[in-house]
Amino acid sequence: MYKKTKPRSVMELLNKNLSERETAAILGCSRNTVSEIKELCRQQGMTWDDIQDMTDDGLYDILYPKKFKRTTNYVPVNYYKHTY
Repeated sequence: MYKKTKPRSVMELLNKNLSERETAAILGCSRNTVSEIKELCRQQGMTWDDIQDMTDDGLYDILYPKKFKRTTNYVPVNYYKHTY
């Protein structure tokens, strides 16, 4: 199963003045992931004060609007073509 990094945890540790490398080591993710989350929050104009009351899923919807949406991988059957 795919492991999602928790952006709330990343921003909380960065707010405590830990470096990106220290944050990545604590959370078990890459420094680039921490940097990406930090940049996405900056682009959205979000600070730790805005984020701390949000849920992880709500924050994911804001930071990654298209990444974790379910899509169908099939084409509906066209019964008109298949009838005799």
